[in-house]
Amino acid sequence: MTQQRALANKEKQVQAQRFNRFGRALLVGLATALSFAAIALLAVDKLYRPDAFLINQLKIKGDFRYLEPEDIEAAIGTEALTNFFSIELIEIKQKVESLPWVRYADIRREWPNTLVVKVKEHIPVMRWKDKEWVTSTGKVIDLPDDIRIPRVISLYANEADSLLALSTAFKWKKKLQKNQLELRKLKLSASQAWTISLYHAASDAEFELLLGREEVEQRLVRFSQLFEQQFKQSNIQLLRVDARYPDGLAIKSKVIEINNDEAVSETSVSLVSNSFEVNSALGMQILN
Repeated sequence: MTQQRALANKEKQVQAQRFNRFGRALLVGLATALSFAAIALLAVDKLYRPDAFLINQLKIKGDFRYLEPEDIEAAIGTEALTNFFSIELIEIKQKVESLPWVRYADIRREWPNTLVVKVKEHIPVMRWKDKEWVTSTGKVIDLPDDIRIPRVISLYANEADSLLALSTAFKWKKKLQKNQLELRKLKLSASQAWTISLYHAASDAEFELLLGREEVEQRLVRFSQLFEQQFKQSNIQLLRVDARYPDGLAIKSKVIEINNDEAVSETSVSLVSNSFEVNSALGMQILN
C-alpha cells in the first residue's frame, strides 16, 4: 500500500514537471511572438511614415501628340507624391485619366523612390456630329476646339452605333477612293438606314447617296459601277442619288455646259445585265 502511494506521488511529480516545462515553453514562445510582432509593427511604422521613403522622381511615358507631360504632372500634383509604400496608385490613375486626352493610364512604383506613369492618348479620327469626336476605338469624346485634322469625315448616328459607323466609314472610304470619290459624311439613322455624302473633285460636286437599310453593300457596288461608266469623266454634277431601288438608281444631276451655263435635270437610271441605260428628263422614275 505504501509502495503504491509512493508510485502515485512520483507520477504526480513527473506530470507537474512536464506541465511546468510546457508552461515555460509556451510563455517563451508567446514572448518571442510578441517580440517579433512588435519588431514588425515598428518596421511597418518606419516603412509607412509620411517622411520616410519619399517618392521624389516622376517618370512620364507615352507617345504624345496632343498632351504635354506637364499637364500630367499638374494633374497628379506634388502632394500626391508621398511615401513609396502608402502612395494611392488608384487615386493617381483616376486623376490622370480625368484629362480629356487620356485614354488610359498605367501607374506603378519603381524602387526606391520613383513613380512611373505610362499614358495612352485618345486618337481622334473622325468628327462626331457637329462638336464631338470619335476615337480610333469608337469612343465618342468631347475634346478641345483647336483640333485640326485634314479631310475629316463627319459621322451622324446614335452613340451606341459609333463603332459600327466608324468601321463602315473606313471601309467605304477605301472603296470609294477607287472612283476618285471622297467620303465626307456618313449618317446612320435610328432605323438603321445609311446615307453618305460624297465629293468628286473633277466635277467639283458634293452629293448625297441614299443606301437605305437592305442590301447596302450591293447598292454601293451598283452605284460605283454606274459612276465609273457614266459620271466619272462627264460634265454632269451629281446632286442626289437614291439607290434604294431593287434594280436601279434615281439621280438628280446638274449639267455644266461649255459656256458655263448650268442646267439642272433629273435623270433616271436602270441596271440591265450589268449595263446602264441613262434617260434624261424622266423625273425620279426607275425604268423597269
